Amino acid sequence: MKSKNFLDKTNRYIISELQKDGRTKFTTLARKLKVTPAAVKERIDRLVEKDIIKISALVNLSKLYPISAAIGIEADAECTKMLVRRLRNCPLVFHLNKTSGMHNLVLSLVATDMAQIEEFLNKQIRSEPGIKHIEVNISNDMIIPEYVPLRLYYARNPDYSPCGLPYDDDTRCPSCPAFTKKEK
Repeated sequence: MKSKNFLDKTNRYIISELQKDGRTKFTTLARKLKVTPAAVKERIDRLVEKDIIKISALVNLSKLYPISAAIGIEADAECTKMLVRRLRNCPLVFHLNKTSGMHNLVLSLVATDMAQIEEFLNKQIRSEPGIKHIEVNISNDMIIPEYVPLRLYYARNPDYSPCGLPYDDDTRCPSCPAFTKKEK
């Protein structure tokens, strides 16, 4: 399969069916495509191998977090780099983009309540000296995508939270879902 053909009609169909149900059987797809299950498996394996798709579990955010926020951040270059390093592992952040235009960084965040969003903004964003402007848009109804890759398991480091701040650091978010008090 040539790289330009990775999104041919057959692969687009396979991907769309897997997006609806990642547990769809190869035999079901093969029957609809009028090919063998081995041919479907080979196509899926190639798509995975070429990093076109990744098979994973997605989470319905509205079932776990009633509120989300889109946050646009205007900051100097050094602050933007530092925020990317810190926020890329934050368990509440499910979307992070470096952008051009009004904002240098745009992120999507989930929360259990408004207090958690305010805590995140104060501890992770507003406290940084290179921040010039923040725009926060609150949502209580995620429409698309319905399911997202949200990190629910955190490899526990006994000294540091996922954002890299020490567990006993006052700047770490106290309501971080990865936080458990360090055993002494």
